[in-house]
Order: sequence, then structure tokens, then C-alpha cells
Amino acid sequence: MTGLVRKIHIWAGLLVLSQLAIYGIAGLTAGVYASRARPNRPRSVRHVSFTPPANATDRQVAGLIYQQLRLPFTRPMPDWFLRHTTDHHLLLDFYNINGIYRVTVLEDEQRLRIEEIRNNLWLFMEDIHAATLADDGAPMPVRLWALWNEVALWSLAGFCLSGAWLWLATSRRHPWAWSALAAGSLAFAILWGTLR
Repeated sequence: MTGLVRKIHIWAGLLVLSQLAIYGIAGLTAGVYASRARPNRPRSVRHVSFTPPANATDRQVAGLIYQQLRLPFTRPMPDWFLRHTTDHHLLLDFYNINGIYRVTVLEDEQRLRIEEIRNNLWLFMEDIHAATLADDGAPMPVRLWALWNEVALWSLAGFCLSGAWLWLATSRRHPWAWSALAAGSLAFAILWGTLR
């Protein structure tokens, strides 16, 4: 039995280590970018023909643009996020894990200006670490990542419990193991309280 628990402990530890590395990068990135604006310079700019229907509301126009463009990893624009430029053009920011697709409706030119603003690797890690299974509207790759997040969290509990088992199964109980047991119990309590 101890051999099986030891294998569970090792594999759970590796999964937890990989997850904690991503959470660590996300935390460091949040600290660095807390006082700085995110990248705002477009990586690419393109134009697409578009003529909004007469008397269409901003919400309807945003819905039509979403259906027409089908920008990767984006979702329909929420009503509360509709805004205009200083030139009174409808401005739509379609956020995704890779950055922003900024779409400006140029009615007088009957076209859309689409700017792709990309996150760097560190901002990507910060955005992706927050994916959860509760987000039903997320694209499939993001939902798979969220599932991986969930499995890693439960692996943390398994890692702590298997470590406690291995400690209790040994004849010599080292003093440092008491602190490890306390830390594991605290981590499990936090995880349990978060998921309830």
C-alpha cells in the first residue's frame, strides 16, 4: 500500500509543481503590471467591409460584427462594454487570452478597422491562470485549461494527504515533517473552504 501511495505522491507533486510555477509567474506579472498599462500598440491592423443596417442599435451592430468576424477565443460583446471613440465611432474591444481585438466601426467608410493587440507571454500566463470550469461561454481550449486547473488543485490535496500517509507510515517521524503536515492541513482547509 505504501508503494502505491508513494507513486501517487510523486505524480501529484509533479502536477502541483507545474501548476504552482504558472501561478507564481501570474503573481509576479500582476505585481509588475499593477502600476503599468497593458500593451496598447497593435501588432497588426486590417480593414473589412461592413455596412451596418439602418437604424440598428449599437448592441445589434456589435452582434452582427461578432457573427461576421468570428475572432478566435472571443465572446459576444456585453451591453455594458459598448463605447465610442472621440470621433463618435463605435469601438468594440473583444478580449481574449491572447490580448484584444479592437474593432472600430467606420460607418462613413463602410468598413471595420480591426487592430490585433497581443499579450506578451507573461500577461498570457496571468490571464490563462484564472480560467475556471464555471465559465460556460469559454472556448473549448480555455475550458480544457480550466479542467487542468481543477485537476491540479485536487492534486494538491492528494499530494498533502499522501505525504501525511507516508510520514505516518515511517518509523522515524522527523521534526520537519510536523511542519509539512501542518502546512498540508492548512492548504487542504483553504482548498476545501474555497470550493464550498
